[in-house]
Amino acid sequence: MVRIRGVGGLILGSGTLLGDRHVLTCAHVVDRAVGRATAGATPPADRVQVELVRLPRLPARSAGVVAGGWVPAGREGQGDIALLELSDPVPGRPGAELRRLPLWEKHVYAFGFPKEFRDGETVHAVLHGGTGPANEWMQMDPSPASPGLRVRSGFSGAAAVDNETGYVVGMVVSYYSGPASGRSFMIPVETLLHHLPLLQAWVVGDSSVDQELTSVGGGREDGEVARRTADFFARRSPQNVLVVVTGPPTSTASATVRRAVVLSNRQLRPSSVDPAAAERDPSLPPLGSIDLALDAAGKPPRELAARILGFVGSTGPPAEAAAGDLLGDASPRSLLIDGVDESSDPKALVDDVVGPIVDRAAERDLRILVGFRSPAVGLRLALLARRIAGLREAEHLAREHRRRLEARVRGLPPAKPRASLLRIRLTALLAAAREPDPGPLLEHLAAMEQGTDRALHEVTVLRRELTARATEHQQLRGLLDAHRARAVAGGLTEHRGTGRSYRRAHDLLWAGPCDLTDATDAVHAYAEAVRRALDDRREGAPS
Repeated sequence: MVRIRGVGGLILGSGTLLGDRHVLTCAHVVDRAVGRATAGATPPADRVQVELVRLPRLPARSAGVVAGGWVPAGREGQGDIALLELSDPVPGRPGAELRRLPLWEKHVYAFGFPKEFRDGETVHAVLHGGTGPANEWMQMDPSPASPGLRVRSGFSGAAAVDNETGYVVGMVVSYYSGPASGRSFMIPVETLLHHLPLLQAWVVGDSSVDQELTSVGGGREDGEVARRTADFFARRSPQNVLVVVTGPPTSTASATVRRAVVLSNRQLRPSSVDPAAAERDPSLPPLGSIDLALDAAGKPPRELAARILGFVGSTGPPAEAAAGDLLGDASPRSLLIDGVDESSDPKALVDDVVGPIVDRAAERDLRILVGFRSPAVGLRLALLARRIAGLREAEHLAREHRRRLEARVRGLPPAKPRASLLRIRLTALLAAAREPDPGPLLEHLAAMEQGTDRALHEVTVLRRELTARATEHQQLRGLLDAHRARAVAGGLTEHRGTGRSYRRAHDLLWAGPCDLTDATDAVHAYAEAVRRALDDRREGAPS
């Protein structure tokens, strides 16, 4: 981290040391440092002062914008990036490393220089959805790790550093100054690369898109595949797993999938694409909505597993362990794997890589698009059988949870078991697949894939609702006990009015299944009775 001063020594922002002599910061910080009141289309000729805060024994250095390193904020606010070169290298300092990582709910920290802390302050934040000009920014919300601290003036240009890995995943660019907001914004690494490819020299890790999926072409598109893919990654549909048969790479369906990948990627989307038009286009996934896009053709499962684990920042399993042991918990929030049936070992890919991720997709609310170049009936049936087995287990857990809870709470949402019927239908599909003429097998298979995904989503929602009801019931019991303790401490043990209120609430929560609304009202009524009784006692006490 470095500190940038302007005319008269005023601290105007922060920056990130890259290598031993380059600094990444915001263009508006440089403009202010050289005394330009408005953003300049061309880089300033004047140099700024850069201080190496963590190396106080080293003198400050002057810095100027490198050739091709100036991206001033556009009319809508896009860009606002500057790459500076120091007058002298920093000895023995390799600088920070930039990395593409899945950003949803990522915990990060930033080190900036607000006016009240000239030596710097660390603020923690949690990343959420895309926002800002052309949806280029990521929203940063205050983290419980630094209560009361928030990004403000003096943080512009600071690195947003991933808590877990230590990599820089973005650059702080702005903040919202509304009362008690604490909301701020950063530019992700992929957007920085989109505007300033020079930064690639300091990026570690692989791209978020395999090279094979970056060729868009100008041919026709498959409207149905485009709509389904866009709805899926935009989370307009409740699906967690989408199976798409694309055909060969030359097909319109394959081209459509590649178009969705490229035009939704923060780094790869061409500058010629109008951001406003893209946001309105229902055939395009939102910018940044696909975390990782892989082409499995010709690749072994272990390579693809390592690619996924590496992208999320995991070091991967030991050589003797199965990658699938980690993938269920380590998968990015949204993933596309195309050409599954053309992997060097398609069955192992489904069993050991795709399967573990799909098993947790509904529980973790992931979006996984699985692309096949051929109908791949055998592979899809194997994956479907795995999902139905997972559904059966999830339904069993939901039934057991509901059975235990219905002794305490009335009006629970009903369970709708579907695994047994789906298993029967799967048996019929397996038999049909062995026939010389399987009939409308592919149509039925696609319908079952979607039906199983819906059932998994519904049982996951049911389990969350049951957990929420159980938590609410337990919290009401705790709240009643707290008010009871307050009453006892206030000498109201024998108080007739509070005693009646307490018995009603206690009977609702302990005597049998209750309506949570009634129980909530009863607990609040008891709390109010205790408050009034204590007030009356205080008013009647001698002064």
